[in-house]
Amino acid sequence: MRVRRVRERGFVLIAMSVSMFLLLAVIGLAFDLGRVYIARNEAQVFTDAAAMTAAARLDGTPTGLTTAREDVAHLPIRWNLGTEDFRGVVIEFSADQSHWEKDPKDTAAIRFVRVIAPDNNLEITFLRAVGGPQSLKVPAYAVATVNPVRLVE
Repeated sequence: MRVRRVRERGFVLIAMSVSMFLLLAVIGLAFDLGRVYIARNEAQVFTDAAAMTAAARLDGTPTGLTTAREDVAHLPIRWNLGTEDFRGVVIEFSADQSHWEKDPKDTAAIRFVRVIAPDNNLEITFLRAVGGPQSLKVPAYAVATVNPVRLVE
């Protein structure tokens, strides 16, 4: 006696197609989030180095502020896997971290410098295919002081 088989042709093709789509979606998510993590790390390394470089130039004179700005502008660190310069970098100075100024009048009292890298747009590759954003901003900032030992005392 013959058992009649129900036609099951094509099930494996459909199951593999759905599985491959989900696998590629997870790989795309990992790729994009990995790039965001790397870009955030690059931006933080830049702002840390820029703030320390600028703080090392602060000497209580207007020339010290100018030198600090120039040194930050010529810092050789790049972002986006080393392909782009940081854009829109903001350098601010303060005597006590309560009020930040880009161009302070009383340069003798300046002890702190804050560097902000706000305009780092990272293009999203895979997540936008499923409705994600075209790009993400990856901002970072750092604060450094002229003499950190005095703050502890």
